[in-house]
Amino acid sequence: MSEPKRTANAKATIGACKQREADDDFFCLRYQVWYPSFDCAIRTKFQTSPGCARCEQGRFNHKRHATALVRYRFRLGVANDAS
Repeated sequence: MSEPKRTANAKATIGACKQREADDDFFCLRYQVWYPSFDCAIRTKFQTSPGCARCEQGRFNHKRHATALVRYRFRLGVANDAS
């Protein structure tokens, strides 16, 4: 059986992913996945996932990475309009 493809946006939505990659330093209890704590801090700061709202782990990671997040700008990918 093949493993699900992991992307930055899909990490917290796959669920029950016990595979840990080199940069994964955080285990999300809600979604049961390993991923970088900085990603969790970004999700918390910019509220990119409704499932992450009011999460204590997210609040902790946001505090942990607060200095780096001050300079961080979240950009949504926008496709080029050919018209």
